[in-house]
Amino acid sequence: MASTTTEQTAIEEIGPGQFRSVYNPGRMGNAKPIAYGGCTLGVAVRAAYAAAVPPTHRLYSLVGHYLGPASTTEPLVCTVHDTRTTKSFATRRVVVQQAQPTATTTNGEQTQMRTCMELIADFHAEGPAAPGMTYSTTPSRAYAGPGAQSEIPAVLTTVLSAAEEAVVARSRDVFGLNERFLETRPCREGVAAQNLNGILKARPTTQDALPLADRTSAEWVRNKTPLESPADHAAALAFCLDGGLSFVPLTHDHGWLTDVAACSSLDFALRVMAPRPDFNRWHLRERRTIVGGAGRTYSEGRMWDEEGNLVAVMSQQSIMRAKRGKRRERRRRRGCETTPNMP
Repeated sequence: MASTTTEQTAIEEIGPGQFRSVYNPGRMGNAKPIAYGGCTLGVAVRAAYAAAVPPTHRLYSLVGHYLGPASTTEPLVCTVHDTRTTKSFATRRVVVQQAQPTATTTNGEQTQMRTCMELIADFHAEGPAAPGMTYSTTPSRAYAGPGAQSEIPAVLTTVLSAAEEAVVARSRDVFGLNERFLETRPCREGVAAQNLNGILKARPTTQDALPLADRTSAEWVRNKTPLESPADHAAALAFCLDGGLSFVPLTHDHGWLTDVAACSSLDFALRVMAPRPDFNRWHLRERRTIVGGAGRTYSEGRMWDEEGNLVAVMSQQSIMRAKRGKRRERRRRRGCETTPNMP
C-alpha cells in the first residue's frame, strides 16, 4: 500500500516506452475493488514524463478517455508513443492497460491485457507572456483562507441524529485515499462541507435556493509529503483534480451514489496554466457541475494558488444513469430528516 502520492504514482521501466506502476492503484468513492481514476491519471502522467520529455518542457494539457474500470488487484502498464518532439512542444500518447483474468484452463488461469485509458499528454517549453496577457479568473464566490477553515467538514461540527451517525460510520473509508495523501480543509461556504459530499444528503445547505449549475463546493488542499520533480507535482495535481467530479451533481442536488444506477467519469481534460505549479503549498479547489442530460453530466474543477492565480482546470463528462424503473427522489426541502441507506 502506497503511503504518499509519489509512491502511488511511481513507475518502473519494463521495456522501451513501457512502464509499470510500482503500486497497485487504490480505491476511493467505490465500495467495490475498482480503482480511483486519479491513480490511473497520475501513473500515466509519470509515464509520459519518463518517455524522454526534454527537461525544458512542462505539462500543459492532458486529454483522454476512461475506457473501462481499473482493478485494485493488478498494477497498471503504460505504453508511451512519441508523437512529436520539437523545440517548443513534446506530445506523448499514453495507453494504460491492466491484466485481466480470463477462463481457467488445465494449465492454470489465463490473462489478457485490457485497455483502461488512452490519453494525449502535451508539453510546452516555457516562454515570456505577451504584453498585457497575464491575467486570471477568480473563484465563483468568496471563500475564507486555509487558516480560517477547519479540517473537519462543517456538517460534522453540528449535532447529528443517530441515523446520520450510522451513515457517517458506514462511509468513513469512502475518501480514505484522499486523506492518506492530501491535507484538506473543506470550505464551510461550499455545499460539500455542509452535507459531507452528499453522504448526509438530507441536510439543507446555504446554496439550496440557487440553480444547480450555480452551486459550488471548495476545499483548500496541498500534498502531505514534499514533492520534488515537475513530474511529481503534475501527477499529484492530476490525482487531486480528478476527485469528486463524476458525482458533484449528486452532492449539489441532495443525492448520493446509491441514488443512481451508474455514475463514473467518461473523459477528461486537464489543463495546467502554471508552468511550475507548487503543490507543496495550499491551493483552492472549486467544483461545480455545468450541464446534465441524456444520461450524462459535465462538470469542472478549478484550482487557484494562495495568490489567486488559476493553476489548473479539470473538466469531465460522466455517465449518470437512472435506476431502472425508479426515479430518484429529489430532496430540496429544507429540514428534511430522511437519511439514505448506505451500502
